Amino acid sequence: MKISNRYLSAEISLHGAELVSLKRLDSGEELIWTACPDYWARHAPMLFPIVGKVWNGRFLADGREYPMSQHGFARDMDFTVTGQSRCSVTLVLESDAATLKAYPYPFRLEATYSLRGTVLTVQWKVINTGKDRMFYQIGAHPGFNLRDFHKEDFIHGYFRLVSGSQPVQDVIIGLLTPDGYRSDRAGMLNLDSDAMLPLTPGLFAGDALVLEEHQIDQVVLYDKTCTPYIAVKTVDAPVWGLWSPPAKNAPFVCIEPWMGRCDYAGYDGDISGRDYMNSLESGADSTFKYRIAVL
Repeated sequence: MKISNRYLSAEISLHGAELVSLKRLDSGEELIWTACPDYWARHAPMLFPIVGKVWNGRFLADGREYPMSQHGFARDMDFTVTGQSRCSVTLVLESDAATLKAYPYPFRLEATYSLRGTVLTVQWKVINTGKDRMFYQIGAHPGFNLRDFHKEDFIHGYFRLVSGSQPVQDVIIGLLTPDGYRSDRAGMLNLDSDAMLPLTPGLFAGDALVLEEHQIDQVVLYDKTCTPYIAVKTVDAPVWGLWSPPAKNAPFVCIEPWMGRCDYAGYDGDISGRDYMNSLESGADSTFKYRIAVL
């Protein structure tokens, strides 16, 4: 499904309601990662009903065990279009017999993409259509092309991390175990006075950088000449992931606002006890929104 205005065009796939293209119309520059399978065969998947991994690929709900793959199943399911205009489209996924075998909560998931000026707004609405309290997580995983990428460069660009209107110089980074679970260790990033984090080939050697506890609400992506060209913004996400495939020196980075996080290694409790878990009573709904500003 394509939407556009005088500044941008965007394309959203029915499969996973995934953003697969975001282009500047003045220059034709493609901003969203091309999903080359040599690096990572996705563009910007939606993470639902969990973010990250559950311990050993299974979780408990009310004493029953369910299988769940990393980042959940919504990214691999087909959505239905329920509304479209030139600048906006809404797609919907509803629970069915197959989803209930893996996740015991009936739901309706609405994804709306809309363009206004040089900003793409992504809004995901979760509705509990069942009779019992529902537990879930949701998050975004958009990949962005690194402008003027050359594999031999030592610096491919920069991140600036922002809270409110102020750049953040000191951030606590949650670390992952080698098999992708949350470690009980953490690190500290001390940035310079400009709060610029260089994107070097070794930055993601230990996998994703995870920022918890609402430390930031915006990440700005700069090219290697220090010119900003993308800003991802949301006040909804308590956790952010910054990622590029480890040891691949890939031509893209992901900026990922999350309402959730992977399990600690060894966690075997109920889904309701997972960190950064969200819940909805029967008939209730909740909205997660983030914006991609093209600068």
